[in-house]
Amino acid sequence: MVQKKLRGKNADETTLGAQTAFDDLGLSSLQVADIVYGIEDQLDIEFDPSRAADVKTIGDLVDLANSTAQLRA
Repeated sequence: MVQKKLRGKNADETTLGAQTAFDDLGLSSLQVADIVYGIEDQLDIEFDPSRAADVKTIGDLVDLANSTAQLRA
């Protein structure tokens, strides 16, 4: 999902990892929000809005998704 947002921004040359910050990728806050909502839709979960607002890295988003999914189980 993150890779799709990087189209036209050297997406093929960008290595993504847990420590990759969304700011470093040049994504706008709207694009990051779109990624967060897309993950919610894919996993059929709903993030706590205050926690979702604190997402700064790909790892943060993965951790949030995992913890939210565990609460739902």
